[in-house]
Amino acid sequence: MVREDFNMENKKTFGAFVLRRRKELGMTQKEFAARLYVTESAVSKWERGMSYPDITLIRSICSVLEVSEHELLTGSEDTEKRTSEKLAEKYLRLTRNYRLAQYLLYGAILLGCAIGNLASAHTLDWFFIVLMAVLMSASLTLVPALAALHPALCRCKAAVSLGSFLVSLELLLLVCCLQTGGSWFPMAGVSVLFGFALVLLPFLLPTLPLPACLARRKTSLYLITVMALLILLLLTGCVTSGGDWFFTAAVGTLFGTGFLILPVLLRQLPLPETLRPHKTLLYFAIQTALLFLLLLIVALEEGGGADGLRVSLPTAALLAALPWGEMLLIRYLPANGWFKASACAAFAALWVWLFPAGLDAIMTLEYGPAINSWELWLPYDFSKWGGNQTAINVFAIILFTLLAIAAVLAGVGIWRKKKGR
Repeated sequence: MVREDFNMENKKTFGAFVLRRRKELGMTQKEFAARLYVTESAVSKWERGMSYPDITLIRSICSVLEVSEHELLTGSEDTEKRTSEKLAEKYLRLTRNYRLAQYLLYGAILLGCAIGNLASAHTLDWFFIVLMAVLMSASLTLVPALAALHPALCRCKAAVSLGSFLVSLELLLLVCCLQTGGSWFPMAGVSVLFGFALVLLPFLLPTLPLPACLARRKTSLYLITVMALLILLLLTGCVTSGGDWFFTAAVGTLFGTGFLILPVLLRQLPLPETLRPHKTLLYFAIQTALLFLLLLIVALEEGGGADGLRVSLPTAALLAALPWGEMLLIRYLPANGWFKASACAAFAALWVWLFPAGLDAIMTLEYGPAINSWELWLPYDFSKWGGNQTAINVFAIILFTLLAIAAVLAGVGIWRKKKGR
């Protein structure tokens, strides 16, 4: 039973290990027995391999002999564990000395600069610039070492270090702005914040302890943060320069960047169940709304008002009809791919045919009838080329080509459908 509890090869191995460790520590059998509250004869029997100690004494024996239970039970020293413990102690000592050296270094720098500033100017003015610069250096060297001491911060010490660096940099810019009597800090501060987020945020987001709802949407979180900072940068620049162009720039930026980032956001954001099957439709609706809003703002800022909108909005709607029609056919037409492609080509031909006439009608309503109005019935004549006739013939060729493509695609679709049956 005792042999099973101790899991040792034999009593002599155990006794030899106890004897060797006792002598290494300079203890006699009497001293060893007294510390364990047992008799000398019991210790003598252990060391001669005649018996095992009671299992309740194992922890006390390990404490007196300064060994682990694993070492005692196996009768040998765990050199690997001892080496690991020594390396861990050495690392802790080195990190402690590293922090202490930085405390002394940064403290000496700040103390020397404060004394020098007071001695030369009898006040602390440029000392605060040095203070912020030292904080920037400490954020990259000292803050990671301090964050490593806390388990909650150790996993995101890179983010903590760079975050403290950003705060120190912003404070440095603020102090320099106040020292020079300037008013450039808002623009510089937001620019630094935008550049920091644009470059480093993709590397920092995976290290941050985000909630579960945000952890699955890091890309969307990055895009929203960068766009918000970009809009803030535009607002700061507009206010600083005393301009009135913010709304035009902001809506134009949202419209331009929406072509790239809106598909990502619509795929990751938690949309209602009724909207999830219609992400493409939602994408087109948002971009179209931004386009019309941009035209409205431009017309109002230029002082044109309703006069400018009478041309710009119908023209934009006429142009948007082509991508809208193609999207609706591709997404919602209940047919196979060949028929969808045929319908798209036919719709493109219809749009190409009607667009010049529609644009001519818009211009006629605003500016009156033109000298040469566009006719729906194309007066093409491939035997005549020159002047306006060339444009009409080229336009007719494009129109007939689209119709031919639509017919070919429809024919292939019918053939594939019959073949499939």
